[in-house]
Amino acid sequence: MRLFAQLSWYFRREWRRYLGAVALLVIIAMLQLVPPKVVGIVVDGVTEQHFTTGQILMWIATMVLIAVVVYLLRYVWRVLLFGASYQLAVELREDYYRQLSRQHPEFYLRHRTGDLMARATNDVDRVVFAAGEGVLTLVDSLVMGCAVLI
Repeated sequence: MRLFAQLSWYFRREWRRYLGAVALLVIIAMLQLVPPKVVGIVVDGVTEQHFTTGQILMWIATMVLIAVVVYLLRYVWRVLLFGASYQLAVELREDYYRQLSRQHPEFYLRHRTGDLMARATNDVDRVVFAAGEGVLTLVDSLVMGCAVLI
């Protein structure tokens, strides 16, 4: 959680993207609860012989429509969330490069080039992973956990 606090400057600046992604994740979580309910309704209706073929087709169409909507919304939240995390990677690498460019030659004698390159790749990638996948995991687990309990 400390990493999220350290990245709060970025989350505040990109709040629209993150809020949009979180809102879409909540909507998707709610929509994902509908198909099991629809299957239960259809199974009950078929076993009790209350449904006509038209009603069954209507419920199937409802499930297909929900699947298409979830697919489209997932695409949008991925663009929002991972687009923001990719932008963070670009900014962190640019800042790191600017910082390295200002260093005196003695700095490069004290620090190995491999270590500096590892920071530019591995460390930035881990931060970006937290800003993307970490947010996704946190929100998705909280929302789905609460939605299932309700």
